[in-house]
Amino acid sequence: MSPDKKSVNERRLYVRINKNFIIRFCQKDNSILKFEVSQIENISRTGICFTSNSFLEPGCNIYLELRTPYVTDMISLEGQVLDSHEKVKGLIYQNRLKFFNISSEAADILEKIENYNHNRTDYP
Repeated sequence: MSPDKKSVNERRLYVRINKNFIIRFCQKDNSILKFEVSQIENISRTGICFTSNSFLEPGCNIYLELRTPYVTDMISLEGQVLDSHEKVKGLIYQNRLKFFNISSEAADILEKIENYNHNRTDYP
């Protein structure tokens, strides 16, 4: 299959970028906001996959701050957990999150991340 054609089973609208940016996140519905630090596995304009040391209930809302080399400030994002599964027994969980309420500033940064990384010649 040519690189320009998507698989029939591919549902993603945007390219998934495999980068290890640092995030801080917390559950929005939690009365005591406790931020955890982690790194992402991949990101797109509409969502993110990251690890945590605790299970995140699918459907719960997450507030996260993303740090990238593209801007000096943290980028604030909100999302809903689609899936959380154990990656390393009792230690690490992989979480898939879909963004919502994306600010125009955050949308611009997500687009820059995609454009910069997808158009590189050394991109796998």
